[in-house]
Amino acid sequence: MTKVKSPVWTAVMVLFIVIIMLLGAFWVIRAVQHSGDQSDVAVVGNESISEQAWISELKKRYGQETLTQMMNRRVVQLEADARHITVSDTEIQDDLAERMSGYASPQAFYKEMQTQFGLTPEDLQQESKYQIQLEKIATERIEVSDAQVDNYLQQHAQETKQHQYDLAWIEADTEQAAEEAVQRIESGEDFAAVAQAMSVDSFSSGKGGALGWIDGDDPFQPPEVIKVLPQMQAGDIMGPLALSTGHYAVVQVKDIRTPSSSKLQISRETARRKVALNQAEPLTEIEQQLRSKYDAHILSAAP
Repeated sequence: MTKVKSPVWTAVMVLFIVIIMLLGAFWVIRAVQHSGDQSDVAVVGNESISEQAWISELKKRYGQETLTQMMNRRVVQLEADARHITVSDTEIQDDLAERMSGYASPQAFYKEMQTQFGLTPEDLQQESKYQIQLEKIATERIEVSDAQVDNYLQQHAQETKQHQYDLAWIEADTEQAAEEAVQRIESGEDFAAVAQAMSVDSFSSGKGGALGWIDGDDPFQPPEVIKVLPQMQAGDIMGPLALSTGHYAVVQVKDIRTPSSSKLQISRETARRKVALNQAEPLTEIEQQLRSKYDAHILSAAP
């Protein structure tokens, strides 16, 4: 039986992904600002892109979000210290195990975090500590019964881990265009080349339609695409699929990760916190309240 994840847990996972992305931007900005070298970093034809232009673009796109997240980390630590909130190694390992449960192995998880975001295992442990501190602040005054904890642990033990799919797609605005894409692929053209030429999805078309690794229950992918994935094998192409947006899709499963069959074990302390999260205020509101409490704000001179 597959356990349906609560909206709160989905929001927590989304928040983690956003934090990871912002941390990646932050480390890039910090590295280039402290390099002391303002030389060119790229060349396009006869024109160069300077390091300063790169920094400016990063700050424009991610500057405010990154500063806000840095302030969040400071105020959460201040509040945790004030409330004498501690985080155990067991809780951190539970949190990391939950995050890597969709991967074939812990090594695969750490490799992807390093490749995609430049984050080391130590960085991820620090991020888990921050997340747990925030959750404990949000749930400190919420009472949870032993029966609720027992029920959560029982459901958790029955939870089916999702497969992951290395997915690519071609999004077309008409069924005719999608059928043309299928015909070109069936005639021997490379899927990535057809996606680059025909897909109307600006995010993925430049990458040959690649969407990267997604979970089998990814809420951010079209449900019409998610629905057909269990029917597909690595290398399969399916389409056209009618989407609720009125567009059509041709999808390719490049590879599949089969999750480990071992059951994920978590501590009662972690289970109690997860149950309490269903009754807590949104974590973004807690962060906002703490920024206000500790008078954390971005100065006007900042981006």
